[in-house]
Amino acid sequence: MAIEMPEPTRASVFFRSLDAKDERALRAAFADDSQGVDELTRGWMRGRTALEAYFSDALPRLSEIHSTLEQAEERRWGDVEVETFVLHQSYVFGGTRSQIEAPTTIIWRREHDVWKIALFHSIPLPPAS
Repeated sequence: MAIEMPEPTRASVFFRSLDAKDERALRAAFADDSQGVDELTRGWMRGRTALEAYFSDALPRLSEIHSTLEQAEERRWGDVEVETFVLHQSYVFGGTRSQIEAPTTIIWRREHDVWKIALFHSIPLPPAS
């Protein structure tokens, strides 16, 4: 008997590309007017030029990336989809090993039948005490 597996979410596909350091797939995932923030930038990146500069700078210094998503939920309103989840991620950046737990939101927008990231927001929580 075959086991049915749920379809991967857009976010899980995106993070597989990140874990593989597939810069081409990552760049293709973002809309031209997308915005993003994460723990490495510690500020907003707005527009394709800023995001491409981020990937060009950060990806060569990242290694051993492993991402898992928990508590995922998707909601869609026409050509907009919101994915929320908790990102568990470990990586080495510039020789320093990090492990994060970050509530994350990705807003996707359908453009000509292709889903693109309009907003990526991921900020790690401090370790529980």
